[in-house]
Amino acid sequence: MANASDVITYIGVPLAVLGVLPIFYTFTNSFFTLRNIKRSLSRSGSEATIRASYMGGVIEVSLPRFSITPLDRTEDEYWTQSIKPSPLKGGSWTILNWNRLITGHAMQRLHYSSDLRVPQAEVDLEELFDFLLDRGAVPDAKGIHMLRVSGLWTPTGTCVMLSPDSSQAALRVSMPDESNGILSLALQWEQGWNRRDHSSLPPGWMRLRLPEMTANKAEKAPCSDEKILTPTIRDEPNGKLNPEKGKQSTSDPSSYTPSPTSIRFNLSSLPKHPFTQIKSPIYEHNHIPLNPAPIPLGSHSDCTISWLAPLSLALSLSHPCPTIFLTLPPFLHSLSLSSSIPCGVLVYVNLLSSNDTPEWETVYPLNEHMHISHEQLITRQQAQARDFLMPEAQREQAQILRRMDEMTAMSQRAKKALRERREREEKREREAVTSQKMEIGVVVDAALGVLEEEGHIPTTPIDDKEHEKGKGITCRLAVERLLVGIYRVTAGIDFHDNEWALDACRMLERWRDWNSRGGMNRDDLHAIMKDRKAFCWAVVAVGLITLVCEKERADGGGLWGDVRECLRVWKKVRLG
Repeated sequence: MANASDVITYIGVPLAVLGVLPIFYTFTNSFFTLRNIKRSLSRSGSEATIRASYMGGVIEVSLPRFSITPLDRTEDEYWTQSIKPSPLKGGSWTILNWNRLITGHAMQRLHYSSDLRVPQAEVDLEELFDFLLDRGAVPDAKGIHMLRVSGLWTPTGTCVMLSPDSSQAALRVSMPDESNGILSLALQWEQGWNRRDHSSLPPGWMRLRLPEMTANKAEKAPCSDEKILTPTIRDEPNGKLNPEKGKQSTSDPSSYTPSPTSIRFNLSSLPKHPFTQIKSPIYEHNHIPLNPAPIPLGSHSDCTISWLAPLSLALSLSHPCPTIFLTLPPFLHSLSLSSSIPCGVLVYVNLLSSNDTPEWETVYPLNEHMHISHEQLITRQQAQARDFLMPEAQREQAQILRRMDEMTAMSQRAKKALRERREREEKREREAVTSQKMEIGVVVDAALGVLEEEGHIPTTPIDDKEHEKGKGITCRLAVERLLVGIYRVTAGIDFHDNEWALDACRMLERWRDWNSRGGMNRDDLHAIMKDRKAFCWAVVAVGLITLVCEKERADGGGLWGDVRECLRVWKKVRLG
């Protein structure tokens, strides 16, 4: 018969072992989970504070939470991918290189290594869009519109930005990870998508070609810091300027000193202000940055500086795929609503013929004065016949009096004809400014024809990448040429050769004035007749503004209207 010791030996010990097995399992699982977590963190290059409870099976991982911003585009890492991207969940932002700032720590309690995830990084949405656009990403119109309409309820996986070849999603909506009501996005980028470099035009920037710009003219240009001697290519590793090398290049005649072929500048809006300003102008030689260009100050006329930035913005927004998130100022929208010109004014300045316009002036018969001349002839013949019946002395006296009367009558008729001609001309001018208005497209075509005929517009595109060859003169090309002249006037370069641009800005100011008062008057007509060239330049500028405004009104702002609204609503987002 079994005693107590046998019961303990054969039954108690196995039961005790079975009771300890869960503890061993938890210990072993925690050990391997901890090892896998450390291995994953080591592969991703993440630094974390880890505390493990082997008996409890819980591993606490404290990972830093980052606020990220894009690198400077002159750095090589800006255009490359990260060496150690994190394969963990929520670490999609580690695919690219960023400036990182630790803003806190996220504590995770894990039972399995598969639950480990990298905290989402906080980033400014506008900076993120600018960065991806600069890398070549393409906005997805449907996804951005859905994001604008649905907000936080946008379905997970909705594509916001596409790859450069528009084949895959580069930025999409992701599942929120303790985002506390902040939009969560996920990033994807492949090595084959890196097609741009520092010579590409960044978002929010414009490039204007300077076909007549020479180094000698650049030497005369004032600069805010120091006088520009000769532009020198940025040959430093970090892409920054070296003033010493610029000075040496001017003293060494054997050194290569290229002249600027283009200028680029940044368009940005003033804080809490609807208007646009130009910042950081830079000379370029074949798209390679040179010395900083003089900042436009409008020293010759305030009207030039007031039109330079709005026209530059309108030109940028007229591009099929603009990369600027700004809107045209309100006064340009108002100008576009009354951009048409009376047909009589166009006939006055010989832009259109009377046959191409509706009837607008009073037509007078050509023989309206013939009966008066006939009556004068009959009266004179009758007076001569009476003279022959008079004695000779009386006849001479009568002829003298008759000639005096004829001279007086002739003078009165001349004054009357002059007064009548002046009245008719004034009436014709009033009829011209109040005549039926022509569509702005017809006026722009006529103005472009005049500018082309007089040789004021180059026949080659400003930028072969943005314009198709063989299209001839376009409104966009003319405005680009106008902006070059305006910039030179505002920067004090070749003022006398570009005074026509100042006249064009004055004409735009006059256009703005007659728009505000409801229509043209005779003074405006006289100003247009006095400077038809300036009027033609103003017409093509207003034509481009009208085209952009009509496009915005037609689709409610379109893609970039949705982008601007998303940027207004979502200042900061979580990227993971």
